[in-house]
Amino acid sequence: MGFFQVECTPCIYTKGQGEDMAIVVIYVNDTLVIAPRLETVLKVKKQISQRWKMEESGEVSHFLGIKISRDCMMHTMTIGQSGYIDQVLAKHLDKRTKPTMVPMQSIPEGTLVASTAQQKEYLVIVGKLLWVANSTQPDLSLTMGVLARHMHKPSQEHYQAAQRVLCYLESTKQVGLVYRANESQEPLVVHSDANWVSDTTIQRRSTLGSVALVYRNPVAWKSATQKCVSLSAVEAEFIAATEATHEVLFLKQLLCSIGIATGTPTVYSDNTGCIQVSKDPAQHWKLKHIDTKYHFVRNNVQEGRVQIKYVDTTRNLADVLTKPIGRQAMQQARSGLHLQIPAVVYKTGSPSYVTVLKNGGHTLKQQHNEQGTYAVEGGS
Repeated sequence: MGFFQVECTPCIYTKGQGEDMAIVVIYVNDTLVIAPRLETVLKVKKQISQRWKMEESGEVSHFLGIKISRDCMMHTMTIGQSGYIDQVLAKHLDKRTKPTMVPMQSIPEGTLVASTAQQKEYLVIVGKLLWVANSTQPDLSLTMGVLARHMHKPSQEHYQAAQRVLCYLESTKQVGLVYRANESQEPLVVHSDANWVSDTTIQRRSTLGSVALVYRNPVAWKSATQKCVSLSAVEAEFIAATEATHEVLFLKQLLCSIGIATGTPTVYSDNTGCIQVSKDPAQHWKLKHIDTKYHFVRNNVQEGRVQIKYVDTTRNLADVLTKPIGRQAMQQARSGLHLQIPAVVYKTGSPSYVTVLKNGGHTLKQQHNEQGTYAVEGGS
């Protein structure tokens, strides 16, 4: 068929270039065909059906349990798991738990062991919600990472924390990850952050977070415990920047394989000490005790493969992946991560006015033009 396997991601195959390019994504027995032109998609599907038995589902609406919707007028694509979340809530949500707009208020440190029934349900809840956190909701990554560390012996506080996440999803289940057709002078960037020795339940190891964006759209995120104890905030941020560099270089290679040029990727950090150490070899003595592998970011900065820049903490998208934050900060984080109710555009009557209605943090706009009034529903 003439397809070439992408070296860095063996489940992706490409053929042709530009307007004639076709991309095939395969996961077990699910296949997604992508191309700029419909005739290319139909041709590839015909070639596949001639070789293997297949069932055609038409224009993609679901893939691997994730709902995919496109709005050609708004130039957006939204992915979400509201149907899956509804199933989880119907089975596991304790209606007595209070509604919340924050998935985790503080790190649970319970000592009272949960009952056997609670422990079993805890394992199921965490397992199901990890799928949501990893697939479509980066705002859950930190919370689910914390809860997953206690699956071997959860306390009653951990079980209550899992119920809190369910209540959070009950309040935000219509939220989707919205991708927009953007232009940017920095096509590929990654935000990096670390929370230094803040969690006593993990032997004072720091928590790192990263969010990678392609044309300002989040495509990959991570919240994880660092494997060693950092002796300073600079060291914790330096290790986090190294992990972020791994991810952004992988994405550059992947995008190049499908014909998307990215230029030099940028790593953003809110720690000036980390940036200085990454740029200046003379600062090496400050971190000479740490594992050699964590100097990966410095090497790539000096070789020009990546650049590292400062971003203010309030604009660092990775901040939500390193520590619990309040309601207002969480709302800002969801907006920055493009977690919004997907826009719905529909034609209405012809009143000549513009209104903006706010309900629960979401907006409804009505705008009039020569063709009539269009209601645009959605927002953060």
